[in-house]
Amino acid sequence: MKKRYLIVGSLAFLHFWAKAQINKDTTAQKLNKNSIELVYKYYTQDGNNSVVTGGIGTEKLRVEGPVANIKWLRSKATTSLNMGMDVITSASTDKIDFVPSSASSHDTRYYMNLSYERKLRGPDASLILGTGFSIESDYNSLSGKLGFNIGSKDQMRKYSVLFQYYDDDLRWGLFNSTDREPQGLIYPAEINTIDFHDEFKRYSYNLKMGYEQVLNSRNILGVFPELTYQEGLLSTSFHRVYFNNDSVAVEDFPREKVKMAMGLRLNSFAGGGVIFKNSIKGYTDSFGVNSISLENETVIKLTPLWAIMPTLRWYKQGDSRYFAPFEQHDPNEEFHTSDFDLSKFTSYSIGLGVKYSPGGKWGDNGVFNVVTFRYNYFDRSTNLQSHTFTLAAQADFYRPKRK
Repeated sequence: MKKRYLIVGSLAFLHFWAKAQINKDTTAQKLNKNSIELVYKYYTQDGNNSVVTGGIGTEKLRVEGPVANIKWLRSKATTSLNMGMDVITSASTDKIDFVPSSASSHDTRYYMNLSYERKLRGPDASLILGTGFSIESDYNSLSGKLGFNIGSKDQMRKYSVLFQYYDDDLRWGLFNSTDREPQGLIYPAEINTIDFHDEFKRYSYNLKMGYEQVLNSRNILGVFPELTYQEGLLSTSFHRVYFNNDSVAVEDFPREKVKMAMGLRLNSFAGGGVIFKNSIKGYTDSFGVNSISLENETVIKLTPLWAIMPTLRWYKQGDSRYFAPFEQHDPNEEFHTSDFDLSKFTSYSIGLGVKYSPGGKWGDNGVFNVVTFRYNYFDRSTNLQSHTFTLAAQADFYRPKRK
């Protein structure tokens, strides 16, 4: 009886996790479902440690653009398509050639990811396949993934494994050159006659694992280790480094990097429509960076239609052995960067989301599920601040299965 109570409780808890809530009546279960989510995001930041100019200067940046997430759900398979674009305006990137208002201050990134999940024989098992690309003026990335999910018969445990592969080309010119072919790496204007790097490709291999356990009717614990290996050009060719003898070069890192992370997540249903999503994550890599983060998202269901989602995240990082600020590097160092993303700092972010879930019909076969608005404020001890705004709307569309 106790075991049955736990299963029922966990299923009720998972119901609160669902992004869209619909009335799963007999008619709906006999239909194929297509899910569409449209998102618009806006991000802005400012700071005084631009890596393009050697760790000093403006970090003013704006990124905005639409995103579409489409899912085709069938009885044994789910196909997902994620696609979007980022329109990037960067005052610091404009300093690559020190010419104000040049084309380098504006860029556009296009991306698309396609995945396919197929149910396998077993209690709760599935196979995941996927591919994708991301492209902008000085970057072109191709990716692939393969994964498995396996659940226990009593629905109390879930195991997951996901392998991801990335093939990145860091040359510019795919959009800017007349023949639409990559031309070479971008170097700062005053030293662009020197080829600092003899390669332009980067390869990443990422292994994510997960284990989730229902502890009782109100709590689910998850453990998520992650391992990444990278090789190739791991630095950015237009990031300047100024040495203590007034000379200048570009950022340079070893050609291999190993990253390891471990995350713990505890989701708790407190009753009264309140859910706590708590996580802690540790990270380390072969460049000497170590970090820890604590995060909480609380979902508070005010009414059947409205919910609010406050979030809070704290992060602490130690600096890389290859980092030093402006004009503090020794010119005899083999590897060097003035990127404050690899410096020692503490940061926090705080945010609030508002969700409206009407669940009303949209036309003959549609259900308008949810509209979500989120705002997040970020502050880093290196004097970097940012604001993020996100607006999303999601709906489902049903059609009869073919006989």
